[in-house]
Amino acid sequence: MFGQDTQILWKFSGIGKPRVTWFFNDQPLPNNDRLQVTETDDGTSILTVRQAELGDQGVYTAKATNAFGEAEAQTTLKIDRIKPVINTNLNTALKVTKGAILTLKVVASGTPKPHFVWMKDDNELTPNDRIQVTI
Repeated sequence: MFGQDTQILWKFSGIGKPRVTWFFNDQPLPNNDRLQVTETDDGTSILTVRQAELGDQGVYTAKATNAFGEAEAQTTLKIDRIKPVINTNLNTALKVTKGAILTLKVVASGTPKPHFVWMKDDNELTPNDRIQVTI
């Protein structure tokens, strides 16, 4: 799920502990704070993807190598997204006295977090001295 931690794990065995190398889309796994590889004493290699993003989608491969050869395991990671849902019912027609303040409030959910654009007569409203947008 987008924004959540996820783990991929495989257990490798062999005579002589195998050296495990991880790849993302056939490239060596980037070294950053969000991607962490740990190995357990029983030969399990664990890749943790912290706060998964859409760019983390792809093919992950773990390749185990020892003096006698190599083996690999592969999986495809897909990040679940949730279509935006507007949880507020706005009136389709509003009447406001000229010069009065009009406040419209919308609550929406989705993964990743939805981006809001306010429109009037098919034109995007941009904040100015008369129009304020607060998120």
